[in-house]
Amino acid sequence: MLWLVDRLNLLLTYGIGLLLAVMTVAVFTQVMVRFVLTAAGVNLSAAWTEEVARYVLIWIVFIGAGIGCRKRQLISLEFVVRALPSLAGQGAVYLGLLICLGFFGLLISVGLAFMDLGAVETSPVMQIPKAWVYAAMPAGAALMILNTAALMAETLTQRRDIRTVGATTEGVE
Repeated sequence: MLWLVDRLNLLLTYGIGLLLAVMTVAVFTQVMVRFVLTAAGVNLSAAWTEEVARYVLIWIVFIGAGIGCRKRQLISLEFVVRALPSLAGQGAVYLGLLICLGFFGLLISVGLAFMDLGAVETSPVMQIPKAWVYAAMPAGAALMILNTAALMAETLTQRRDIRTVGATTEGVE
């Protein structure tokens, strides 16, 4: 089952790469229109570029955070759990992950509420429903839950020290 999660993450990683390309084109277009063409005396408006860049970035952040949960690659303070004896340190990490799972569940709930609000609201320039933008939160949080659960299952079944997963010195104790 873990290989399925990893395949999904790989597919989403390629999707994030595509979204980064879209965002790059939007920001480049915005810079060209605002500064280069304006300096050349051509006054154009490309208001859509700001919305595209912002909304794509929101999706990149939430999906990227979800993928980062698989290998504990999100920012964290490790010095306490590494200073504790092995069993206590691992227990502290698992407790922290359980708390995170609860928080991710809350993000899904809040995100779905935002989507309800966004169903009647459209973006100012492109006139797309804001629900599409707000959907990034519950989608990303669901991915965070899936990947955190996969991480916990993998480390427990393989009896690995969860404190070393995602570290630059993985496997070194």
